[in-house]
Amino acid sequence: MSRALVLGNGTFLVCLDRFGFVRDVYFPYVGLENHVSGHQHRIGVMVNGNFSWINDGSWEISIGYKPETMIGYLVCKHHGLQVSLVMEDMVYNEQNIFMRKMDVYNQAGHYLDFKVFFHQVFLINESHKRNTAFYDPTHNAIVHYKGRRVFIVNGRTERGSTIDDFSVGAYGFDGKQGTYVDAEDGQLAKNGVEHGSVDSVVRFCTSCEGKQKATIHYWICAGKSLEEAYRLNSVVTSKTPPGMYHSTDNFWNAWLNKGEFRAELLTKEQKKMFDTSLFIMRAHTDNRGSIIASADSAMIEYGKDDYSYMWPRDAAFIVQVLDKAGYTEVTKPFFEFCRDVLHEDGYLHHRYNADQSLGSTWHSTLAQRVWLKDRILQLPIQEDETAGVIFALWNHYQHSKDLEFIETMYRPFIEKAATFLTHFRDTDTGLPMPSYDLWEEKIGVSTYTCASVYGGLMAAAKFSELLGKRNHMRDYRQTAQSVKEATIEYLFSSKLLSFVRMATIEDGRLHHDETIDASSLYGLWYYGVLDQRDELFRQTLDQVTRRLSNPSQVGGLLRYERDQYFKATDLSNPWIITTIWEAQRRLRSPDCGEHDLEFARQTMDWVVGRAYPSGVLAEQLNPYSGQSLSATPLVWSHAMYVELALEYCQAVDRLHPTQQPKLPKPIFEL
Repeated sequence: MSRALVLGNGTFLVCLDRFGFVRDVYFPYVGLENHVSGHQHRIGVMVNGNFSWINDGSWEISIGYKPETMIGYLVCKHHGLQVSLVMEDMVYNEQNIFMRKMDVYNQAGHYLDFKVFFHQVFLINESHKRNTAFYDPTHNAIVHYKGRRVFIVNGRTERGSTIDDFSVGAYGFDGKQGTYVDAEDGQLAKNGVEHGSVDSVVRFCTSCEGKQKATIHYWICAGKSLEEAYRLNSVVTSKTPPGMYHSTDNFWNAWLNKGEFRAELLTKEQKKMFDTSLFIMRAHTDNRGSIIASADSAMIEYGKDDYSYMWPRDAAFIVQVLDKAGYTEVTKPFFEFCRDVLHEDGYLHHRYNADQSLGSTWHSTLAQRVWLKDRILQLPIQEDETAGVIFALWNHYQHSKDLEFIETMYRPFIEKAATFLTHFRDTDTGLPMPSYDLWEEKIGVSTYTCASVYGGLMAAAKFSELLGKRNHMRDYRQTAQSVKEATIEYLFSSKLLSFVRMATIEDGRLHHDETIDASSLYGLWYYGVLDQRDELFRQTLDQVTRRLSNPSQVGGLLRYERDQYFKATDLSNPWIITTIWEAQRRLRSPDCGEHDLEFARQTMDWVVGRAYPSGVLAEQLNPYSGQSLSATPLVWSHAMYVELALEYCQAVDRLHPTQQPKLPKPIFEL
């Protein structure tokens, strides 16, 4: 199941599904140590002896973000029980506390009693084993813990009453479903402790007259010790839940509106997607520099792994957009992260965990190097990830003008990485040596990788010129030009009239993978390899447009021909990012005009219309139904939308420059 909401503060990340159930809890790193791992924190309600779980199909549910805040807003209506639940969920911006405010509305014309049940299951450190849950009567709270990970569950009603019934027990073990089943008769067994695979349930009782409401506050405190978790519990009681909601609401509203952005150029729906996308990007960003691709652990149900890693590729795109949006203070730790994990030979690995350790991979990293058939020494990397980070760092400098930071990055990162790009080339052709492509599927020399190497080296040359290192500047520029010339000579197919997806070198001969790939075109304009008016570029554009457009009414662009990833129909799936790329290309074209602005507007509307009901964007879509597929949300999709919106506003200003306001005449003239 897709994740409908993602809430976080850079060390504590909570994901909710479309029922408002907690499905992922990452702590103390964003993306590392998922202590729920897709299991459900259920919510149940009993009214006058009739019980219902919110996900039993009898509720009308809508979910999204509260406007201009990283606070979830969920409305659940049950006509039979004559009750509506309105929930506001957040992760406290200052400390590691998840909070839920639930307003229980009595829709009947008479007095009603309500029993509300909150269920918790923690698989601490992603394991059923050695967990403990117990009831603490001194704090009237439930504690789940294992080692240095502690979660305290507590709450109170607006009238001051606290947890009035509880139980802990075995979960999914020895034939037992879980303690949550005990809630369905309205009473809990009050079992005080259990260990192993455990869950817990707490109950709050409240009531109100007809057409009135009652309020329940519920929270989970995350700490590395009992003392820390209890201290956070005291923070809630001293600051009070309403005070913490007010503080967090104000913080995210101020954070969202700190930059200069002409919001009036977007429709209400486009602006809402812009806001949601910024919050999604920030929630997936760890305060220590990692930016994970997606916190949606449901991905692991379809394969061997999920997307809760930092790919330097995805993260490089994301930080560029955050920098353009005015959040350079958020992105700086990412570059420090990359500096710290850079291999001594000057390259970045496939992907990383948030604590800087190597992430899992299928790129043969166990051996560090593998031999190909023709005896070429092959590194298990995507070279574009190294090049793309240098390119992103230049973008960071353009927006931050933090020269002192660049000085600290030059020798340990820029110079080492650029030197690697310079030397990691085939001596006969001048092309980069083979590595995995952008999509992580094939080893060879892809057009996109060549373009990224050109862009990375040109950025390194600019840094070298900026710092007066002219020998390096000349070397990097000359190498970049050589890569550009080799790309044109060896990767354009006169048969296809397009740059190819990839070439391989076997027995000294170059072989084309004659597949049309959207990333080939993207790399050429994004990294500045070719002018869009160049004939080879225009021929490639024609092939991409004709061969990769989704023919169904859903629309959108595919990644490449015959793409099989998550394919379930006769058509390959359109992707959010590739569809946005075409609108961005048009806005960056030297011939950009009114029709391109209209195309960008239509593309933004297309993205908004293809979002998951809560407003989050998937990686790809079913080509016929438009249903969200694969990781949802995918941060890369949200980043590309924000970048498109920013570039659209810039293009409007270029084509329709606003008249500068006249300065008031001074009262006194010297």
